[in-house]
Amino acid sequence: DIESLGWEEITAACLISQGDIEALAADYARSENTVFAWGMGITHHLNGVDNVEAIANLAMLRGMLGKTGAGLLPLRGHSNIQGVGTVGVKPVLAEDVFNALDASLNVTLPRTKGMDTMACLQAAERGEIDNALMLGGNLYAASPDSVWAEKAMDNIGFKVFLTTTLNLGHVHGSDNSESLVFPVLARDEEHDPTSQESMFNYVRLSDGGIDRLDNVRSEVDILSDIGVGLIDKCSFDFSSFKQHKTIRQTIARTIPGMQDLADIDVAKKEFFIRNRIKHTPEFNMPDGRAVFIVHSLNKPEAQPQNHAFTLMSVRSEGQFNSIIYEESDSYRDTKHRHCVLMNEDDMKALGLNEKDKVTVRSDTGEMRNLDVQSYDLPRGNVMAYYPEANVLVGQQLDPRSHTPAFKSVPVSVEPQKMIALG
Repeated sequence: DIESLGWEEITAACLISQGDIEALAADYARSENTVFAWGMGITHHLNGVDNVEAIANLAMLRGMLGKTGAGLLPLRGHSNIQGVGTVGVKPVLAEDVFNALDASLNVTLPRTKGMDTMACLQAAERGEIDNALMLGGNLYAASPDSVWAEKAMDNIGFKVFLTTTLNLGHVHGSDNSESLVFPVLARDEEHDPTSQESMFNYVRLSDGGIDRLDNVRSEVDILSDIGVGLIDKCSFDFSSFKQHKTIRQTIARTIPGMQDLADIDVAKKEFFIRNRIKHTPEFNMPDGRAVFIVHSLNKPEAQPQNHAFTLMSVRSEGQFNSIIYEESDSYRDTKHRHCVLMNEDDMKALGLNEKDKVTVRSDTGEMRNLDVQSYDLPRGNVMAYYPEANVLVGQQLDPRSHTPAFKSVPVSVEPQKMIALG
């Protein structure tokens, strides 16, 4: 497949010159230790999983998996994102974890397949969710197609939020439904020690104990009380989970690789999760060898005539997830977020000057009165800020990860006509 491709096809598809590609390839050929790191710029596409597998293939070509000082490093987010996946908060749970939980807790858990985030919102849109318990985060601002997401959330009759900070999700999606917001302690305010998993597969310990407010409860305490109210103690006593130590000990008994969590509060010994970091070329396959996964090399689809640009949404320097602390962005030298960044030649082709007003449209929505600003982007690409640009992002998903394509949205950029009044 590679040999059948010409350089013109390659450079046209990726907008990177042959010289730059060859220079990078030469650097990689000389390297004895390479770590491949990537973030959402790789995964937030309709072919995000394919992209990751292509990176893995490139690492395997030179034996950069299963050796010290080399490997794959997905930058997957903060501790909540990491930890919940590790301990099983996901639509599909391995049967060995189910069995370990059943044995450890003396219960029989249902094996019904769960739903991912988008599936939950789609079910809400269909009226199939009567109530929902929202733990932290901002589901509304983290979802594509903001208008649709708001309607879907408003279709849930009753929502309970446990949160450290008020956000847009507590306001949008509540016009025709009821919401109850419980403020909870942040991690560094918890009275019991807590643990977090970093993006580097490292589990850390926080002692907490900061007294910011005197009338806020622990999230764990509230959840335990809800469990006590819903489940008969004869079936399971949720009050035992009021102690963080009990939760950690249960995780250590049931989740592979987390054995060292059991006494982290006593030993004060932080740790890497077992079997995550590979220093030897041994892989969880029948023959112990890694496997190349090759995808057909499909030519990039032509942009729709009415949407000549591809938009990616990004976060600013003064932003943590969907929470915005500063309007300006020192990364890109923008003074406010209500703008769209474009290639300078694309601006000239549209007759646009710095700070001219434009409308950005997609098949999903539109953003009006945006300031246009030049930025070092390949031609045909534009950039706007998340979560404001979610109104442009459609519900199309990577078929394998079910992740929306926040980084590749077909859009048009239209100059706005200014009418002089006088």
